[in-house]
Amino acid sequence: MKNIYNFLILVSIVAAIFMLASCKKTNEDLIVGTWRCTSVTCNPSDFSEAERFSALYTSAKFLFTAEKYVAIAFPSETSYGYYTIDGDQLGIAIWGNENPVIAQINHLDSRNLTFTFTDEAYDEDENGEGRHINVDYTLSLEKLKE
Repeated sequence: MKNIYNFLILVSIVAAIFMLASCKKTNEDLIVGTWRCTSVTCNPSDFSEAERFSALYTSAKFLFTAEKYVAIAFPSETSYGYYTIDGDQLGIAIWGNENPVIAQINHLDSRNLTFTFTDEAYDEDENGEGRHINVDYTLSLEKLKE
């Protein structure tokens, strides 16, 4: 009888180890926290407002809460809204904006987040005529210690 109890204890310990080892955090878990933007790349990189947008996003901090709220702090203002994650898609809806931003999560772990989204930006063509173009922005963020 003692051998059966020892065997059951051993099986329970092994099962607990496998359960703990198989616990992988999801994107919903990993994104929660405060993030600082470390770099921005734009494609195309030579449109009229590229430097301004790069400087704006590079100075931004993002706060993602477990309740799906987001706050994005820029030097001159803070925007609030909510976010969703569906696989590797990150949706950010800022209150007061009509269209949510849908971003592709390129990388997300406990310390780094990189995502790409497309937005319209002002540009001037070779004749100096104003126009709006689509620009792909890739933001790299690092998680701040809490």
